[in-house]
Amino acid sequence: PDVANVIPPQRAGRIAEVAGAADATGWCPIDPVTFESKLVQNIHVIGDACLGGGIPKSASAASAQGKACASVIVNLLAGRAPETPRLTGVCYNIVAPGYGFSLAGNYQPRGDIFAEVEGGTSSPVDAPRELRAREATEAEHWFQTITADTFG
Repeated sequence: PDVANVIPPQRAGRIAEVAGAADATGWCPIDPVTFESKLVQNIHVIGDACLGGGIPKSASAASAQGKACASVIVNLLAGRAPETPRLTGVCYNIVAPGYGFSLAGNYQPRGDIFAEVEGGTSSPVDAPRELRAREATEAEHWFQTITADTFG
């Protein structure tokens, strides 16, 4: 080809493999209520490394998982039952200055994975330019918020 974008097989990071938390799929099976590894007790896995089911492998979803997992660990350490997480993930795309679109979903544990539940939204295909501009602004605001939340 004149241009090729080769994407290697995806899997959890090497640390997950070394810790014994990744299975033969290359991902980490978890209990979706506690985020605890099904392979290594007292190891909690979030974000791209986990077998999450319907929840996207996105920064927004990973941030939501991190906060929920921290709450679970606090409850477990205090001897309390963990609350069932309800997570939200939103993905923004800015495809040109002032022109964006989004996809958002809500997720809860179902069996061994996270499943999408009602309440998600996506940009209408035929959205007017004003909505695309507003979503581009929301994307920039989201980026500033998650960057400050993550790095201080």
